[in-house]
Amino acid sequence: MRARWRFGVIVLVLIAAVAGVALDSASGRSQTLTPADRNELLQRFMPVLYFHADEAWAPVGVERFLRLAELERQTARGVWTGTTPPLPTSSVGCTLTPCYRLNLPCALKAGATCYEKVAATLSDWKRPVIYGRVLDVPAGTPMPAGISGKARYLVRYWLFYSFDDWRSRGDRLWQAHEGDWENITVALDANATPLFAAYSQHCSGTVRAWSKVTRTQTHPVDYVALGSHANYFTQTSSPTQFLRCVYKNVAFADRSKARRLVGVVQSGITDRTGTAHVLGPTAGQQTSLQLIDLDAALPAWGRFPGRWSEGELLWIGRRPTRFTRVRSGLGPATPRWNTTSVPALWHTDSS
Repeated sequence: MRARWRFGVIVLVLIAAVAGVALDSASGRSQTLTPADRNELLQRFMPVLYFHADEAWAPVGVERFLRLAELERQTARGVWTGTTPPLPTSSVGCTLTPCYRLNLPCALKAGATCYEKVAATLSDWKRPVIYGRVLDVPAGTPMPAGISGKARYLVRYWLFYSFDDWRSRGDRLWQAHEGDWENITVALDANATPLFAAYSQHCSGTVRAWSKVTRTQTHPVDYVALGSHANYFTQTSSPTQFLRCVYKNVAFADRSKARRLVGVVQSGITDRTGTAHVLGPTAGQQTSLQLIDLDAALPAWGRFPGRWSEGELLWIGRRPTRFTRVRSGLGPATPRWNTTSVPALWHTDSS
């Protein structure tokens, strides 16, 4: 009799616990996610990536880039001097911003030839890498326009390309920089139900409701643009809004020059996509992406306070033309790993 009574108490405790979990979920409060839970979400929503046949730069682990890149410090305005490792993780003691940058042993102003020679070292279609992290969204965070529900988690992915090599049709316009970071985000509510996906593009991006996202099971499909690595929900040639991006990053005095140069080839400024290379979460018809979970302590390079390129270059025709202070004359910065707000400049795709 005592054994049966104990069994009954255990059952009641279990029922109460389950009911408590259900009530907690129904009230909109979420359980604390363990590291294993977060990793499972990263695996569940990892994107499937499609690339153009001419794409030379696969998403890779940062270490490939760091083995070749030189660490430089800005010792006077516009003057960069090589410095010794290790990679810094703060700007303490610096008087100039940025204080540090990483620079591949190729000169942007010399064109693409040097980068094409090192592509085999800096790119590897057999060992593609994707970085991921699950972030908690603070209560009260506004949702993108047109999106229903409240995001509780952002399942965020970052892709690193050693080189951004975008060209217009006929190679009349060429834009390039080293160390290209792109990101993909899936937003979940408190019950881990997807609400929307957000893809980075040229100094902006697009948000689309989950019901309208093309998927392979739970994995969003992403068409990666040739050279620029902008991310698209559909396989169409898309305007890059290149001039708007240039305006955002050049001094006011240079805008008329930028408008003239870009206007020469405006009709050809589109992103092209394709399906020749397929990278995804599983093997089979595609190459598996290696997921690196950044949920634990960030590696040193993840806390690098500098820039990942000597700058950004715009060419028109065969004559190199450098805008003054394109993106302040600087390359991409280290991603903000903890940001939970979808940038205001990302527009909601209503299609």
